[in-house]
Amino acid sequence: MRIQFSLSCQKGTIIPINYQSEISQWIFSVLSKAGTELSTWVQQQGFDLTSRNYKLFTFSPLAIYPYEMDQVKQEFKLLGNQVKLSFSIYLPPVFEQQVVHLFRQMPLALGTCDGRPAQFEVKHWQVMSRPNFKETMQFKAVSPISVTTVEEIKTPNPYLLPDNEAYDVSFFHHIVRRFKAAMQYKSLANMKMLDPAFPMHYRLMGQAKSRLIHLKPNPEDIQQLRGFAYEFEVSLPLGAMEFSYFAGFGEYPHLGFGYVDIK
Repeated sequence: MRIQFSLSCQKGTIIPINYQSEISQWIFSVLSKAGTELSTWVQQQGFDLTSRNYKLFTFSPLAIYPYEMDQVKQEFKLLGNQVKLSFSIYLPPVFEQQVVHLFRQMPLALGTCDGRPAQFEVKHWQVMSRPNFKETMQFKAVSPISVTTVEEIKTPNPYLLPDNEAYDVSFFHHIVRRFKAAMQYKSLANMKMLDPAFPMHYRLMGQAKSRLIHLKPNPEDIQQLRGFAYEFEVSLPLGAMEFSYFAGFGEYPHLGFGYVDIK
């Protein structure tokens, strides 16, 4: 499921350039307020959305135009009164409306306005249509995709460039690991097993742009993450393609990485 939110704010609101941690915390807080039906599904059939063991969601960067940027203070000044945010989660469709309702009830606290914490309220929303998934698709990384080496040995720079000859091995390793972890839950038991003979394929299209995201204090104690924004073609079993589209590609999608659009 994917939802695009229009969030209202006051003109002149100041937000940090690196805001991903706050949005991630907001999403966790919203999902923790789930009502009885969704909570029952979460606890008895699904993955625990309130824990940090299985994080099957991602989100886009904020669309904040128009704005002014202060490189010294690492801040954005919003010149409009509305921003947009797209949220994506691997969740049964039956809970779509309840999830939307949850987000409407809890404003996002992000940045400051006139010296006070700024509040962003959900004013409009749209549940995005479900794509027609194919075994080979082309995507554009709207938020950077972070992929590190799968080797056990720690390296000073574990991040792989998308044109690295070993990139596809780690790229698929992270997809398969998360997919198999999700299959352990009863609610996702109908997910088809990955066919080990399926010819998974990755192809970089064009050049990749590097982005380093600094994160505020978070439960995982991650201070910064590097990812790359790029376009790519990938071949995956249909189940894994759908899963990756909604849950995010690469590592740490719940921190605002791996959100893609179909080309």
